Amino acid sequence: MENLNIGIIVMVIGMATVFVFLAIMIVAMKITTKIIEIINKYFPEPVPEEKNIQQKKQDDKSEIALAIAVAIRERTKVI
Repeated sequence: MENLNIGIIVMVIGMATVFVFLAIMIVAMKITTKIIEIINKYFPEPVPEEKNIQQKKQDDKSEIALAIAVAIRERTKVI
């Protein structure tokens, strides 16, 4: 019976240790989030500009045409 009591005590101590560690980690993550929000308010990251909008539109059209060609080829393929 004594071994069972010792086992339960060790289990409770281990679970409490994990619980406290996770609680501390959650608090630290929330504090870090607040600090990063404050830093981003004063030093925002630059937003990259899209330069080749026209080229992207052409690429999209060529991809669509390729997909249509492949679909037609697969549909008309003779087995």
